[in-house]
Amino acid sequence: MSKNGGSKGAIIGAVIGTFAAIAGGFAFGFLGVKSAGTAADTGAASAKAPSAKPSEVRPLAPIITNLREPSNLYVRLEAVVVLEPDTPDGGAIAAKIGDDLVSYLRTVSLSELDGPTGFQYLKEDLRKRSIQLGGGKVKDLLLQSFVVQ
Repeated sequence: MSKNGGSKGAIIGAVIGTFAAIAGGFAFGFLGVKSAGTAADTGAASAKAPSAKPSEVRPLAPIITNLREPSNLYVRLEAVVVLEPDTPDGGAIAAKIGDDLVSYLRTVSLSELDGPTGFQYLKEDLRKRSIQLGGGKVKDLLLQSFVVQ
C-alpha cells in the first residue's frame, strides 16, 4: 500500500465520523425537542389544575432572652411559623411556640452555637420543637434574624 492510500483512508474515516456525529446530533436534538414539548404540555396541564391553598405564615413576636452560659449574653430571634392552610388557632399556636423557644434558648450555651454546624443544629432543633408543638398543623419554622449580643 502506498503512502497516498493511507491518507485517503484517514480522510474517508474522518468524513464518515463527521457524518455520524452530525446524524447523532440531529437525532438527539430532534428527540430532545420532542420530549421538551411533551414536558411543556404536561406543565401546562398541571397549571390548569386547581392548586392547593397556600400555607399560612404567622410571625412570632421577637424573642429576646439570655443564654445559659455566659448569662450576660443575650439572643434576639425573629422567626415565622408556616402553618397548614385554614388553621383556626394559628395565633395561639404561634404564641405557644414563641414561649417554648424562649425556654429552650435559655438552656443553650454560647459554645453550642460555635461554628457553622452549631448554628445549623440549633436551627434544626428549633424547627423540630415547633413542628412537635404544632400538633401536625405546623409545616416549618423560618428564622428571619438571629443576633447574639
